[in-house]
Amino acid sequence: MSEKDPRPLLVMTVLIDGSARPAAITRSHGDAMERVITASAGHDIAGMEIAELAIAPKAFASLRRNLGLPEDTVALYDIFPLASDLPAQLRGVAGQFLAAEALWTLEEQGMTSGVPPQEKLDLPDGWSRDPKDIRQRLIEAGASALSDSAAHAYLEIKKRWDGASV
Repeated sequence: MSEKDPRPLLVMTVLIDGSARPAAITRSHGDAMERVITASAGHDIAGMEIAELAIAPKAFASLRRNLGLPEDTVALYDIFPLASDLPAQLRGVAGQFLAAEALWTLEEQGMTSGVPPQEKLDLPDGWSRDPKDIRQRLIEAGASALSDSAAHAYLEIKKRWDGASV
């Protein structure tokens, strides 16, 4: 039996303006990829994946306005760690769920100005849409089972990510 990979798998979560043009999203993703590559430089990671969650254009416009972002902003990004042995089919689910949790927090803070974001998670067949059930399934699958070294590496990467210009 092989040992568990102690490195973190990074997931870059993306809240996308549902009306954004593909070219604008691609440019935005490229900038965010540069940012995560710079932030993770010098750290041994198991990989990096992108998890997109499109939201209603009016809700995204409210986020953009309330967060004081430029009008040409088409996506909001963050990074999170996942256990490197999380099955590939669950990585996207975990990333979308993390993005949705961030969105729900912003919504609770009034950042969507009461406009429902209308996000839709891509869940496996048979999964409940209840956030508690989704969280429990991801925990049971080991999504958050990070080694101490993975958690430490992530914290250093996240500090650099948060300090980088947006």
